[in-house]
Amino acid sequence: MAERGQRGWGSALGLIVLTGFSVVHSALLIFVPLALMLIALPPHRPWHAIVGVLGAGLLLWGATGQLTYDFGRGWSLVLAGWFLVMSVVVQRDRFFPRALPALAGAVLTTGLFFALNHGSFAQLDTAIRTALEADIDRMVALLSRLGRGPGPGMTTALRQPIEFEMLLYPAMLAISSVSGLAVAWWAHRRITAPGREALGPLREFRFSDGVVWLLIAGLLLLVLPVDDVARRVGSNLLAFTGVLYALRGLAVALMLLGSPGPLGILATVAVVLVLFPIVMAAAFVIGLTDMWFDLRTRWGGAPPAGT
Repeated sequence: MAERGQRGWGSALGLIVLTGFSVVHSALLIFVPLALMLIALPPHRPWHAIVGVLGAGLLLWGATGQLTYDFGRGWSLVLAGWFLVMSVVVQRDRFFPRALPALAGAVLTTGLFFALNHGSFAQLDTAIRTALEADIDRMVALLSRLGRGPGPGMTTALRQPIEFEMLLYPAMLAISSVSGLAVAWWAHRRITAPGREALGPLREFRFSDGVVWLLIAGLLLLVLPVDDVARRVGSNLLAFTGVLYALRGLAVALMLLGSPGPLGILATVAVVLVLFPIVMAAAFVIGLTDMWFDLRTRWGGAPPAGT
């Protein structure tokens, strides 16, 4: 997602919201990569390195005793490191061709760590479940203090999404991680080169057609007779690629129909909230179709733009 330096505030704010849908704190997903970018990426200026070192030190120094936060620090550090590697490998001055390989590298590195440390992923799962349940307990306690304590039925309903979140938190972490990298990339450009490209309009969003193989792999893992672990991997691959293709479908709609004004944005948000499954399914189909037929070039006359 790239654009002229003086723009991109709306995209950045939207991406910051996306970083909140994760078990890892948004500050880690944004500021750890930003700190490392200031240290390692050009232009190399002393005050960039000083700010980067201080920022990274504040976020990464010391043990907290909280497994979820410590995992978040490790994950964000590995993710940022892979993004820097991809910034050397990928010569094109674009964000997404660096971000997706960086995410893949972070997933493989973390997966190798879990494989070599038997039981560590189960411990993380337990810690995340405990944290989610604690959030619900705090919400119930707050409602009770306000004199509007939920009954047993509502308490049960509040806990039901936990199973869904436990199943798909890796996919939500992946989406939030790419969003955090994008915000960090945008902030780095704003700091180091205000006149150059940063984050751009959603209508230009696209990615490599090779992502479809992740979608196919997810589908195969769900339909083949595999164990629960493989089925969970398939579910998360589908969720991650589904969000990407839905965003691509939304980009196609914005290119062909035009960007809505303030009232149009409010109306669109209302429709999405009310008809969320239908809207997501339609956007996914449009995004997948765009991969094959390049709808924006075919109908809108817009040349393919990198992200």
